[in-house]
Amino acid sequence: MTKKNRLQLLTESEINDFYARPDFNFDERELYFAVSPQEMIALRQYSATKTQIAFRLQLAYFKAKQKFFEFTFDQVHDDVAYLIAKYYNNTKAKLPKSITRQSLNEQKQDILNLFDYQDWSPKQNVLIESHLCELLRYYPKGNDTFRQLLVYFENQKILLPSYRTLQDLFTRAFSLENERISKLIQLIPQEEQEKLSNLIKCEI
Repeated sequence: MTKKNRLQLLTESEINDFYARPDFNFDERELYFAVSPQEMIALRQYSATKTQIAFRLQLAYFKAKQKFFEFTFDQVHDDVAYLIAKYYNNTKAKLPKSITRQSLNEQKQDILNLFDYQDWSPKQNVLIESHLCELLRYYPKGNDTFRQLLVYFENQKILLPSYRTLQDLFTRAFSLENERISKLIQLIPQEEQEKLSNLIKCEI
């Protein structure tokens, strides 16, 4: 599906609010970088400073937004500096650019397990499309439906997929719902269709 054909569910500002990496101030760092006893057990699986810091970063960002992000240590320099100063007592510690993809995937799964979340998978497309079609019957406006879908993802503890994936899911759901409504309308006698059409025009 081309970008031109995709539904615009959110404004650029809203997309950024949902998908941009958190930008913590000091108080937020104090809140999100603090770890619970259970989180500390998961953290201690990693012996190297670099992997511990990477875990702390992903854990804090997940707690803030329930998402995972790709970044280098340089890109989150202020958060790294805070962690080193507070937890590692070495402000001159040198870190590599990033950790390996394998380590990142392992940490991601550990964090998902901590919060009993499941990763997004294309296998869930059919289920989500079906739920969207159901939501559209009660919330026909895309923005309202989107808000309700967020509640569903939160309640089911499923990671939110990419914005492009959501656009494609909504596009297909709208198409299926329009098809369903068209079939229902065809079952209505022509005379009643005209009355219904006139009623709708009067409401508009």
